[in-house]
Amino acid sequence: MSRGLRLVFFALLAGSTLSGPARAADHERAFVPEIDVFIKTSDLTRVFLLWDSTRVQGTNYTDNEFGVHLDMTLKPFLRPNLREADWARYRYLWTRVGYLQLGSPDNRGSGPTERRAIAELTGRVPLPQQVWLINRARLDLRDLGGEFSKRARFRVGIEREFNFGGVVTVPYAQAEVFYDTRFSAWNRELYQVGAEVEISKHWRIEPYVSRQNDSYSPSGNLDTLGLALKYFR
Repeated sequence: MSRGLRLVFFALLAGSTLSGPARAADHERAFVPEIDVFIKTSDLTRVFLLWDSTRVQGTNYTDNEFGVHLDMTLKPFLRPNLREADWARYRYLWTRVGYLQLGSPDNRGSGPTERRAIAELTGRVPLPQQVWLINRARLDLRDLGGEFSKRARFRVGIEREFNFGGVVTVPYAQAEVFYDTRFSAWNRELYQVGAEVEISKHWRIEPYVSRQNDSYSPSGNLDTLGLALKYFR
């Protein structure tokens, strides 16, 4: 990896621990198990189903999330060999629209149930040394207990695919900022590092750690350990 790319990578890593005014003591710790299912419907589209559960350590708080999405991409006419690949990883541009519902079982959480429609656009740029730069713009249309608001999110990250003895592994680092119309402010930052590991043709796992800083909501300050199980069909 070139010196410039190393600097970008370590800057993203540093953000997860050094960014923002909040100290480690101000952050609650959470564990997030996640299940993702990707169902290919054509060469250009697939359905993405998501379930996860945020469990905050030392509390009774559990927040479940379920989502249904449609992913769409363009055929890589200049790179036809990628048509049979995982196009979300290798193609240059793709979009996602979806619907999510969030809430605590038996209303045990501190916040209202949220219903959220999303639209996002992801672009990928190849860099030297087989590194990819990933940029994502996303808009959340949110209904929080009858209160409507919008949230804009912008994420940048880098990743590179490695093959360790036949096991494909993709480590990554990313940073994201959030603009919330409830506060008319950039109120949240999210830093995450992890790796996607291919178990078989259909199964992958993705362990990750993240730090979330929120300047308007103390409950938004979280240090998270996550583990996603992914199925592709």
